[in-house]
Amino acid sequence: LCKVSNAKLRRAIRYLQAFQQPRYMVVPKYAEGYKAIKLETDEAGVCTATMNAGDKGGVNVITGRLFKEFGDMVRKVSRDDAIRVLVVRSANEHFWLAHLDVNTILNEPNPPVERGQVLNEWHTILETLRNMPKATIAEVAGRVGGGGHEFSLSFDMRFGVYGLTKICQMEVPLGIIPGGGGCVNLHRFLGAGRTMEIVLSGDDIDAETAERWGLMNRCFNDREALRSHVQALAARIARFPPEAVRCAKESVLASERMPHNEALKENLMLFYRSARGAEARPRMEAFLTQGGQTVDGELNLQATLSKL
Repeated sequence: LCKVSNAKLRRAIRYLQAFQQPRYMVVPKYAEGYKAIKLETDEAGVCTATMNAGDKGGVNVITGRLFKEFGDMVRKVSRDDAIRVLVVRSANEHFWLAHLDVNTILNEPNPPVERGQVLNEWHTILETLRNMPKATIAEVAGRVGGGGHEFSLSFDMRFGVYGLTKICQMEVPLGIIPGGGGCVNLHRFLGAGRTMEIVLSGDDIDAETAERWGLMNRCFNDREALRSHVQALAARIARFPPEAVRCAKESVLASERMPHNEALKENLMLFYRSARGAEARPRMEAFLTQGGQTVDGELNLQATLSKL
């Protein structure tokens, strides 16, 4: 009973931290002209982007304007030292991003007929997002499909809502295939069999299945619980040394592009780089003085870490 009460208390504290502490939001200068994305940064370095394509159909398709602004945002945020965490959500209660505007494909003037030698603009933006030296979170409280889902796969973490979040790679029923990285990146998460099921069927994947398969980190019972968790998680990560976050992310991604033994070498090099960071030694020393490596301090580890 005591454990349940403590768990409820911790959730309540996270909720209050996310919603009741004043958050002084500032629009970065480079985002003041955006029309399809509202970009705001708080004093802790959490940057929140809210997408609103304003398309006629009202389904938040990826329009030319949204795509251009999304790309500019990714490049600028990646280089902005004041930003530590990027959270992307939608202003549309039903759709995170439905898919690419189909008219864009129908009206493409000179589609290539041979494989390119370099990544195109779409892939370049999403690889910049995936390798950004800070944490990225997709708050997916609605349907996401096609190119919108390909966008989401480049985030570090994705969270959704039971009954609301649905995923659909709907290209094959249209006579095309996912061309924005879906076939490749889904395989990274799921392997060939489940990727084939998603891509070839063009069917919906509900939140429960997406969570079980690992396409969503976790899902929540309602939008409020989703928002509370994402804001608390983003605020928590933003409190940690940026160099440690950067090195940790780089090490995880190295395991995708390197043979196992090489990734281990990279991991060790990045460990020592993080240990040389300006905040590392003071925080490790504070850990020891605040109860680290004692029974009480380790049994109540989160309380000990919160003192650093």
